[in-house]
Amino acid sequence: MTFLSVRTVTKRYGRVTALDAVSIDVAAGSRTAIVGPSGSGKTTLLRLIAGFEVPDAGRIELDGELLAEGRAAIPPHRRSIGIVAQDGALFPHLTVADNIGFGLDRKAPYRDQRILALMDMVELARPMRDRRPHQLSGGQQQRVALARALARQPKLMLLDEPFSALDTGLREAIRISVAELLRVEKITAMLVTHDQAEALSFADQVAILRDGRLLQSGPPRDLYMRPSDPGIAAFFGDAIILPAEIEDGWASCALGHVEVLTPYRGKAQIMLRPEQVVLSLPSGVHNGVQACHGMITRIDFNGPSSLISLSLAGIDGEVRAAPLLIKSARMDLPPVGSRVQISLIGQAHVFA
Repeated sequence: MTFLSVRTVTKRYGRVTALDAVSIDVAAGSRTAIVGPSGSGKTTLLRLIAGFEVPDAGRIELDGELLAEGRAAIPPHRRSIGIVAQDGALFPHLTVADNIGFGLDRKAPYRDQRILALMDMVELARPMRDRRPHQLSGGQQQRVALARALARQPKLMLLDEPFSALDTGLREAIRISVAELLRVEKITAMLVTHDQAEALSFADQVAILRDGRLLQSGPPRDLYMRPSDPGIAAFFGDAIILPAEIEDGWASCALGHVEVLTPYRGKAQIMLRPEQVVLSLPSGVHNGVQACHGMITRIDFNGPSSLISLSLAGIDGEVRAAPLLIKSARMDLPPVGSRVQISLIGQAHVFA
């Protein structure tokens, strides 16, 4: 069921169009990530949903309630939306407890119990309730900001790059715990991030913006394995993009014959992810298909993975294409100068 509906929303700042007729639906209880390069309109979209900006055109609805239609909009404090910003935006003069309870009625009899329950929910030790923000780590500050946003039981949670200021290990741990909390509490959430891996691991739905336009949205695996254009493919990670001739479910390219899932015939570009490429000692045939061969010309060790440069050639030794760069997590790679057979896992994606 659609919980948040954004329909043909447009926002301009003078001559600059920040958002151009953007439409997106968000299901109840789901997590949606909005990604895109800097200046693509990600934060503008979040601000329009929150009510900090009003659209020039379009319509925004939340749980059946009209939030904005054109420049007619209800104010932010009446939208039942929680927000967690990049820096947490905590009040430095207030304690942890007072930051969390800022939006709660100070005279309410349940206030203290609610604050402690929220601290438990975001895994903050109760003795921290009397500390001030400068006495907390970055991860603890973000947990306080999340608890404050949850205090008034919002219908929708907006997360504006809330993990970007954290160290890598802490960032992943906080992201996992926040995603689990939102899932358990059945809170609909929208995350803005410039980190592609973060978006893919956090969200049920990913939407990519470029120059204020929504290019593609869908499940993370779909955007990763079936992007709508080569630019989106490259945005979500390393991609091997090759010219090919498509016929009868097979692509003829520099890697030999590659299976594809499309009725398309003719010239096109195909995409493979590096993890689909498997290197082995030459054996001539793989699954009944003549294999492509190559020579390892360079290996750059990068810790958990290595970047491998391959000179491609057929079994006759003729070089077929420019060197191919792939990443591999294997620890037993053949040395530089080795001749290897290149096999593929799964199907190639076709940009017709």
